[in-house]
Amino acid sequence: MSEPMWDVKALAAYLGKPTSWVYDNHLREEMPSFRVGQQLRFSPAEVRQWLEERCRMMA
Repeated sequence: MSEPMWDVKALAAYLGKPTSWVYDNHLREEMPSFRVGQQLRFSPAEVRQWLEERCRMMA
């Protein structure tokens, strides 16, 4: 069974960032996201993969 999608608040808590950071950076940082109406949603698996790839790029 897959995990439920994260909203901005859940992603911010996972990343240890304020929700304003998520809104300000989701496009600039190319975070995998999509919209449901006007709300952003994030796949936990895609976010983890994105983070792993970013960490490799910076190493």
